[in-house]
Amino acid sequence: MTTLHDIPTTTPSPSPKASAAKAIRLVAEREITTRAKTRSFVVSTVLLMVVIIVGAIVINLLAGGEDVEKVAVVGQPAAISESIVELGDSAGTSIATETVDTVEQARAKVADGDVAAALVPGENPGSYVILTKDGADPAVEAPIRTAVSQAGLTDALAARGVDAASLPAMAISVTQLEPARPDEGERLVIALVGVILLITAIMMGGTMVAVGVVEEKTSRVVELLLATIKPLHLLWGKIIGIGAVALTQVVLLGATALIAGTATGILTLPGAAVGMFAAVIAWFVLGFLFFASLYAATGAIVSRQEELSSASFPLTVLAMAVMYAGIFGVQALDSTLIKTLSWIPPFSAALMPMRIASGDTNTLQIVLTFLIMVAVCALATWLAARIYQRSILRTGSRLGWGEALKLAR
Repeated sequence: MTTLHDIPTTTPSPSPKASAAKAIRLVAEREITTRAKTRSFVVSTVLLMVVIIVGAIVINLLAGGEDVEKVAVVGQPAAISESIVELGDSAGTSIATETVDTVEQARAKVADGDVAAALVPGENPGSYVILTKDGADPAVEAPIRTAVSQAGLTDALAARGVDAASLPAMAISVTQLEPARPDEGERLVIALVGVILLITAIMMGGTMVAVGVVEEKTSRVVELLLATIKPLHLLWGKIIGIGAVALTQVVLLGATALIAGTATGILTLPGAAVGMFAAVIAWFVLGFLFFASLYAATGAIVSRQEELSSASFPLTVLAMAVMYAGIFGVQALDSTLIKTLSWIPPFSAALMPMRIASGDTNTLQIVLTFLIMVAVCALATWLAARIYQRSILRTGSRLGWGEALKLAR
């Protein structure tokens, strides 16, 4: 947060003949220097990076290690045990067999929970019993039944002089009507994290813009600045400077998450992750620009810090709506509501990255929604500039948004 004491009296100001680019650059540099060097910014960024790294390690430890189901076998040929393991692997279930000497031992292991099931001989020759504690897991029961059936069939064929291995294999292929996207989950996680970072940057960065405008206005520093800088240049310099700080923080946190995720094995497709991260950054810039410009206008229409909360309430509600649309919309990206909202700025800044991640869109939609967001951002910055220019030197009671819009005409 910028205070009057944070602004050095020797801050270089462009001369009246300075170009617009130089004026904006000087203001942006002042904002970057003021914000980025604050202890709160450095400490919060480092703490968030540590949290991300520790979180990635914890998630990897909790998810690490593949569960292996154990099956006890009593008095069965080794071929059945091997077949149970192979059939389990082919079905995606890791099974390990353990040979025990007696049925009583098998019962004890099942009762104690040492094994998921036990295969023991039945009362009649050639019959078998699957022992379980409280019901057989289908993922374990199916390989056991299939292995026993295959062994029985092989024995029956052998008794009739037929070698089971000589029989032609049945050719079975699998056709996916909707092919799975192996990297979809990772891409969605990156997009969702991007939405959370976007809202965080909007709430923090947007508030910094508004607070900075109000402090300069109430301390009359803005009158000194406007003696050599045009209002529009001051506005753009402030938005670009604070936006650069917010974007830098997001890039640092995002890069930390990518590196930690790749190092721990959570992200197995770094190429897709990097591409998704780039898309998130592009939409982040537009979303932040939209809100930051309007927050700057909010700071210009108030005269005291106490009025800022009520004046910015509509923007806060809109930002929260964007966040909730992103968080809850990830579960229904193919719904009509989410598809419609993804075309409407600023909701598209949160929803389009997730639709890109899920593959539920095409290149034309991406380009069109991006261009619409750019156009709306241009309109928002133009409107904010008009309000800022006409309200920054105005004192007294705060303006309502209706009055501010009239001034912008």
